[in-house]
Amino acid sequence: MNEGQSLKDIYAKFLQNKATRHELEQLFELFKDSDEHEIKQLVAQALEQNVQDKNLHQHSVLLQNVRANVMSAAESSQAIVIIMKPRSRKLWYTAAASVAVILMVAGILLFNKKQTGNSVIDLRPGGNMAMLSLGGHDTLNLQQLKNGSKVKRSAGVVVSKINSSTIAYTAYGNDTAALNQMNTIVTPKGGQYHVQLSDGTEVMLNADSKLEFPVGFTGSQRKVKLTGEAYFAVTKNKLKPFIVTTAGQNVQVLGTKFNISNYAEDGGAVTTLTEGSVKVSNPLSAAILKPGQQSHTSASGIQVTEVDPDNYNAWRNGEFVFENAPLDVIMHKLSRWYNFETDYSKLPQKSLYMRISSQVNLSDVLHVITTTSGVKFKIEEGRVVVM
Repeated sequence: MNEGQSLKDIYAKFLQNKATRHELEQLFELFKDSDEHEIKQLVAQALEQNVQDKNLHQHSVLLQNVRANVMSAAESSQAIVIIMKPRSRKLWYTAAASVAVILMVAGILLFNKKQTGNSVIDLRPGGNMAMLSLGGHDTLNLQQLKNGSKVKRSAGVVVSKINSSTIAYTAYGNDTAALNQMNTIVTPKGGQYHVQLSDGTEVMLNADSKLEFPVGFTGSQRKVKLTGEAYFAVTKNKLKPFIVTTAGQNVQVLGTKFNISNYAEDGGAVTTLTEGSVKVSNPLSAAILKPGQQSHTSASGIQVTEVDPDNYNAWRNGEFVFENAPLDVIMHKLSRWYNFETDYSKLPQKSLYMRISSQVNLSDVLHVITTTSGVKFKIEEGRVVVM
């Protein structure tokens, strides 16, 4: 580092991809010696300049591990919290990325020194798995069917496997009994699947979930039932509203995109709206959601908050995103995707900020949690032990 070179100068060079390795090391040293006010100033300036480093997205898994190592090296169990009221959500993402950059810089050497010689039991991420029940009679393992094959063709109904992750329904004719027949698709732990319903609506099911739906929609409503979590992209039809029923609530739409999660750790159905509008209702109350809003339905009613919907849809794009999420909630979500059991009573009460690919092995994710929170784990066959 040249004499007189400041944290601000090196940080600016880093954002422009011009910092040398030596300067990155110096940046971390300066970062450790700087007070919170100076860090806030740096992030505020990045916010105003709307600096975007496109290369960050190309190495997201590495950077998340780096971030965790930096936080561990700084002997901190909490991410730096910078409270701002940005002019737009897009700018806030940029500022958040800048904060992450500061935290990541010095962990590169630490990450590269991670021990790789020890062999450990590991769990691979989940994939495209589901069972399809056709009218309560035949139950098919969708993994075993050939891509492009016709799963069923009878009484005005065609069910096709489009590819390894998608099954599609086509309904035609006037056989009401056949069109009203209920089908069920179930994803196990470690499984996800994509369904194209007969009206064109797209449904992406997360792990350990179930969707019940008619082959065709013959009445005045398009009604389906969800257990677990799914993302819906509903085909517009002003004359026939689409209704998703979950335990404790109904979600009614004409055409929109939203996510519903109704796992036990959610404490009630959570609906997050990406596009359009939806009406969420239960026997006690009702609420209309706008894009960027989330409802939490419980026995006491419906609570609406402002959120970043991308964080709640990230699972569709192969990511885990947690913002101040309790550790037990994080482990519940991991257990469904990696299919393991654990003793939740042994988890400390900690809340974490984390973003990491869901396509890496479980050991990589647990490493981030360990270096960020100090909680250690051991992977056994089908089980994660809290140390």
